[in-house]
Parts: sequence; structure tokens; C-alpha cells
Amino acid sequence: MQQYTGFFIMLALILIVIILNRYLYIWAKAVIVAYYAVVSYVFITVKNKIDTQYENVLPVPDAYWDKNSGWVDKIADFLFWPLLGILLFIYYKWFTSVYSKRAKILVLLSLIPVGAIFLFLTFMFVFAYGYRP
Repeated sequence: MQQYTGFFIMLALILIVIILNRYLYIWAKAVIVAYYAVVSYVFITVKNKIDTQYENVLPVPDAYWDKNSGWVDKIADFLFWPLLGILLFIYYKWFTSVYSKRAKILVLLSLIPVGAIFLFLTFMFVFAYGYRP
């Protein structure tokens, strides 16, 4: 479980954004949290199965790297594409709820650090769990 510390931190950040958001209904938050819980469980279960299958094989064969990298890429799609959609929905609602021009500009400017964090989390997830030397 220690190898998944970064994953759990990333998942906590995603869930904080979802749970503390005022533009999503409570039932939508529950569905999203359940979705991420299921995806996380499946990711960890299959990743552990792949790791166990090639545990004492040295040198590590290319088959392991192919399976592992493919699995992490697939899970990255399930984690980050829905998150992108959720973030776009939140920003749309936020942008349309403010009325002054200055507030709209600030909302748009806040997309820059959020986009950078999104790209950083995506890169770090794929790099940390699916890197192939």
C-alpha cells in the first residue's frame, strides 16, 4: 500500500474539489465519489495482480512493462477525462455566475494554474505508475 501514497494524495485532491464544490448536486457528488472509488479499487487490484505475476522474475521482461504501462494508461483515461469534464463544467458554472468583467477575467486567469496542476497530476500518475525504462 505504500507504493500508492501518491495515488491516494492525488485522489484526495480530486475528491476535495468534487465534495467542496457548490455547483454540483449532492447526488452528483455521491455518484462521482463512487465512480472514483470503483476505479481506484480496480486500478489497485489489477496493478497488484500484474506486479505479483512478475514478482521474482529477473530481469524484468518486456511483457511486464507492456502490461503495466497499458494498464496505467487505460486507468489514466478513466481518472482524468472525467475530471477534465467536471472541471470544465465547474468553470462554466462559475464563469456564468459572476457578473463583473473583472471577476470574469479572474475566473479565466485561474484556469492557468488549475490547468498546470491538472497536467502535472496526469503526468505524475502516468510517470510514477506506468513508466517503462
